[in-house]
Amino acid sequence: MKENKKVLIITGLSGGGKSTAARYLEDLEFYCIDNIPPDLIPNLFHLIKENPEINRAALVLDIRNPRFRELAGGMLKRLKENFPDVEVWFFKADEKTLIKRFSETRRPHPLQKHESEKSLQELIEEEIEYLKPVEKEATKIIDTSHMTPHDLKKLIKELVAGGKGTFKITFLSFGFKYGLPQEADNVFDVRFVPNPHFIPELRAKTGMDEEVKKFILKFPEARQLIKKLEDLVIFTIPHYDREGKSYLTFAVGCTGGQHRSVAIAEILAETAARKFPEYEIFIEHREQKIRRKIT
Repeated sequence: MKENKKVLIITGLSGGGKSTAARYLEDLEFYCIDNIPPDLIPNLFHLIKENPEINRAALVLDIRNPRFRELAGGMLKRLKENFPDVEVWFFKADEKTLIKRFSETRRPHPLQKHESEKSLQELIEEEIEYLKPVEKEATKIIDTSHMTPHDLKKLIKELVAGGKGTFKITFLSFGFKYGLPQEADNVFDVRFVPNPHFIPELRAKTGMDEEVKKFILKFPEARQLIKKLEDLVIFTIPHYDREGKSYLTFAVGCTGGQHRSVAIAEILAETAARKFPEYEIFIEHREQKIRRKIT
């Protein structure tokens, strides 16, 4: 693979956590391909290698494809020889955990359509035997028996990026008269702050203009509010990250979404960007249809 390209093969037991892992990898900006026929993989690897737009890719391979049983072990060995930077992650769990997961999701085991007379436990045992040659070729074996989804997401972030996954935080201004933003995780109502709308020379401006910010900051209640919101934002962001969120939106609302909410959202976004340079911070003014990244 060309330098800086990262390619993973995600495989393992049904119910072992492959699909969940693929979703988390997509959050980390991996291009994920699920259930590709094994004999197409070498050609796909060459395409990934030559495509400058793909820097991270993950291929999910498992027993859903009947050809996987025949080709997987030898094919993975050849791939590792031809592409030494490729990693093979094998996901597994103990039989008790796998049975519990299938019972909870009520999904059939992939082998059931071929061997409907067998019990779930028999199918799991059969798959374990089928995949022993695949497990031998794995560069990393991940046992999810005692992992929560949050544990798995944290592990994947650590494996891929040293724990520093993509975390996008948006500070969104809006007007209550036009409705609440559905994407908001937190909503701050700033309608009690004196309104620049009633100052003729400020009415046509927005909270992005310095004159409007200076007007708002004249009032002690506005300065106190901003300080309290900054403390809340700085306190909660690391906890949201630990919880495994990939996207977080703080919404600031005033009546029309033109002055107070815009100015305060700008201030909060700038504070967060200074405090957390490792995260991606965005400012969005819904009523002005403006969105930009804070650098």
